[in-house]
Order: sequence, then structure tokens, then C-alpha cells
Amino acid sequence: MATSDILFSFFFFFFTFLLPQIADSRCGGSTCYGSGPLIRFPFRLRYRQPLNCGYSIHFDLSCNSTQKSTILTLPSSGDFEVESIHYSDQTMWINDLNWCMHKRFLDKDFGLVGTPFHFWHSLENYTYFKCPSKVVAIGSFAPISCLDDYNYNVIAVPSSWSTTEKPAPQSLCLAISTALLPASFGWEEFAVKLTWGVPDCRSCEANGRVCKPNVTSSHIECSTDGIPISSKTGIAISVLIPAGLLCIVGYALYVAGRRDDGLVQETNRRGQLQELIQANGQPQVVTAGLDAQTIESYLKTQLGESLELPDPNNKTCSICLGEYQSKEMLRTIPECNHYFHVGCIDEWLRKNPTCPLCRNLPRTPEVSLVRPHDDHSMC
Repeated sequence: MATSDILFSFFFFFFTFLLPQIADSRCGGSTCYGSGPLIRFPFRLRYRQPLNCGYSIHFDLSCNSTQKSTILTLPSSGDFEVESIHYSDQTMWINDLNWCMHKRFLDKDFGLVGTPFHFWHSLENYTYFKCPSKVVAIGSFAPISCLDDYNYNVIAVPSSWSTTEKPAPQSLCLAISTALLPASFGWEEFAVKLTWGVPDCRSCEANGRVCKPNVTSSHIECSTDGIPISSKTGIAISVLIPAGLLCIVGYALYVAGRRDDGLVQETNRRGQLQELIQANGQPQVVTAGLDAQTIESYLKTQLGESLELPDPNNKTCSICLGEYQSKEMLRTIPECNHYFHVGCIDEWLRKNPTCPLCRNLPRTPEVSLVRPHDDHSMC
């Protein structure tokens, strides 16, 4: 098989089979600091995984080195810690970086506009009360620790909730604000449960498979994913190193083949030249040729890329029978205007003063014959 065929087969195999596997191995599950949530499609860990590993930039997550946490950035609300991700039902729990989501709602500093996420629970209107520190509850609702002060407590109760059966010290508490909150949450460690509908990978998860991006299109597909990311990385490296070595070896063979072809062609050209000289001339000891100065006086030209030959119909050197190529040097004999490779005709003229085609001796005053073993260029 030719070297070019080997290289073509290698690159076809690499881009068709190996490259998708390598790209897929970089999109496997990852975590920020080992104990955080597993991050995989549709999410992507920014700065660690390629863009095509995530469904869109809205699913990009990052790592907070200070708190060693996984971060989701919402366009209108800033950064939140991702506590957990559940791919089977497409839900996630997020929390304020200061663990006080109540303050976010109280300050109207939390929204999901411009994101693919929605609240898992329905929203309900709550009223926040500021009460003296001696008020430790309103009904079953306890103070919110992250909003409390030494002199007062903050308690949130549903606005629709009635205190007629369990009277509250309303004369001691002041309603300070209202906010829409998820109907179900934990008060002390208040995290918000979100969900997303697109992309919908629940059917893949239900069958024990995972969603992943299709590297050749914008669609998603199901795939088994039983190999850990560390193993996938090892597989990718074990494939890349031999592939790279094979590429280097293939290129070296290609270059060597080109060089050998050139040497063979040059050897054949010299052999044909020697045969032609021996067949047409007398023994060298009695054959007269031209001196170097006379030979150099003959017109010498270099062929361009477009092969501007003096005679477009004459494309072959009559001495070595090789076709003329761009960048080659030609020498033209006066009078008859026959031209040949410089190397071919120079060697011929040193032994024969006539044109190898027409056998005419150029009528130029510069022509001078030199016999073998002469020490000077003039007879």
C-alpha cells in the first residue's frame, strides 16, 4: 500500500472513530472538590470541560475555591451554591452563599427570568414580622435565625394563615414585608428546589442511561455511561499517544518515500546520459568537447510554475528522457535553439561539441574545443 494511502486511512479512522470517543471522554461526570454534586450533561463545568459538553450557557457551573462549593450563576440574581443535582427527575437544590435565602426573598433579590429553571413547588404569599426577642414563635412558625438580631426576631407566616385559633402577640410584632415563597421548604437551612424541562432526559435516566451531546449534530442522545471520568481520560490518553506516534511515523515514511523517488529518478537520468554519450561518441581519449566558459555562455533559464517552455510541444529532455518540471534549469544551444536540462547538456558538451539532436556545431566565436587531458580551455 502506498504511503499516501496509509496516511489517508489513518486520518479517516482518527476523525471518524477516535475523535468522537476522545471528545465524549472529556464530557463525563466531574465534581468541583470531590464531595460536591456530580456534574454532567446538561450541565458543564466551566473552564474544565469543552463548550459542547453542556446543553447551553445557562447550564454552566463553576467552582468557588474559597467556599469549595459548586456555583450556579443566575443572570438577575448572581451566584448560588448548588447543594445537589438529581438527574432522574431533573431537579436541583440551590442556596444563598451566606445560607440565607430568606434575605434574598425579603430583598426581592431572587428571580429565574432568562433561565431554563422553574420552581419545583408552587409559590405562596408570606408575610414577614419583626418581633421582640421574647417572641419565640407565631403559631408553629419559628424565628429565621439568619435574619434575627439580638433585640428582635424575624418570623415569616403564610399571609392566608389565621391566628384566631392560636392568638399571636400581634401588638408586639410589626409586619415589615411580603414575598412569594415556595410552598414547601425548611426554615433553618432554607434551600430552593428548582427544575428544568429542556432538555428532557428523564426517559434516558429511567432506562439506566444518560443523556449526552451528539458530537456531529446539535441533537442529544442516550448512551450508557458506566465508565468513570478518570478511566475515560486514561482511555483517551492511551489512544492519543499511539495515534500521534503513528502520525509521526507515517509522515516520516512519506518524506522518505519522496526522497527515494527523487534519488532513483536522478540515478536513472545519469545512467541514460552515460549510455547516450557512449553510443554516440568516440572513445573519450580522442573525443573533443567544449570548455566550461563556452558552455556557460549558452543561454540558461529557470522554469516557472507555469512551465513557460520555448517550444510548448517539447516537454521532455532528449538526453535523460525526463519531463521538465517547475524550478528546473534549462540550457539552450545557439543556432538550433534546442534546450535540455542544465546537468544533462553540460555533461554532454564537455565531451561532445555538437547538439545531441541535430549534431550541428554552433557557429559562435566563443566556441572552443578542449581535448582530454588539456590544461587550458583554448586549443
